Amino acid sequence: MEDAGVSRAVFIHTGTFYGWDNRYVMDSTKQYSEWATGVVTLSPDNPQHHEVLQDAVQNYSIRGLRGTSDQNGQISSIAVRKLCILARDLGITVNCMVTDDLGRLYEIELMSRQFDELNIVIDHCFMLNTVRKTEETLIALERLAHQPNIHAKLTSGTHGSARVYPHEDMHVPLKRVIDAFGPERCVWGSNFPNALWSKGTTYVQNLSLFTDELGLSQWEQEQILGGTAERLWFP
Repeated sequence: MEDAGVSRAVFIHTGTFYGWDNRYVMDSTKQYSEWATGVVTLSPDNPQHHEVLQDAVQNYSIRGLRGTSDQNGQISSIAVRKLCILARDLGITVNCMVTDDLGRLYEIELMSRQFDELNIVIDHCFMLNTVRKTEETLIALERLAHQPNIHAKLTSGTHGSARVYPHEDMHVPLKRVIDAFGPERCVWGSNFPNALWSKGTTYVQNLSLFTDELGLSQWEQEQILGGTAERLWFP
C-alpha cells in the first residue's frame, strides 16, 4: 500500500475461505483502525448475526456489511430486509454481493427505493466481464445507476478481462459504468490478494489501470480512488 501511495484501506471479509467467521477482518480492523475499516459478511438466515453486526460496528470499527442472498437465493426476503434495516440503522454501507445473478436486479432496485437512506454498493459490478453476459450486465448496471444511493465497485477491470494488463478489453465497459454512475458513485478496489483474484496483475497495476490507462481526469481519479470510499466507509 505504502509503495503504491495508498493511505487507507477497507478490509472485506471473503466468505470463500472463512465462511461466516468474521473474526479475522474484525480483529484486523480494530488493530489498524487509524487507517483502515472493514466490511463483514453475514448470513441473513442466521438471526444471531444481527448481534454480530452490532458488535462489529460498535467495538471493531466495522463500517460495512457484505449483503448476500438468503438460502433461497432471494434479496427481497424478510431475512435479508431485516439485516439491511439494521445496517441502515447503524449508519453503515451495504455491499450487495450476488455475483452475476442479474435476476436480482429488480429486488436490488426495490430495496434501494424503500431504503433510500441506505448506501448500497454493487460488489464487482455483477462480475462484469468481456466473455459472457457483458451487454446484459452493463444494461443492468445502467438501470441501477438511476438510483442515487447505489454505487459501483470497479473491481472487474482485472478479473473480468480476457487479456493481461492493461486489460484493454475492459476499458470500454469500465468507462460505461463510470459514465452511468458518475465518478462520485464509483469506487476502486485492489482485488487483494492479487495473486489469487487478479490474473497476474499486481496491486500497483490494479491502481495504474485507473491512473494511467483509462484516460480519466484528475477529478475523476480523485473520486474513484478516494473520494467515494471516504464518503461510504470513512464518514
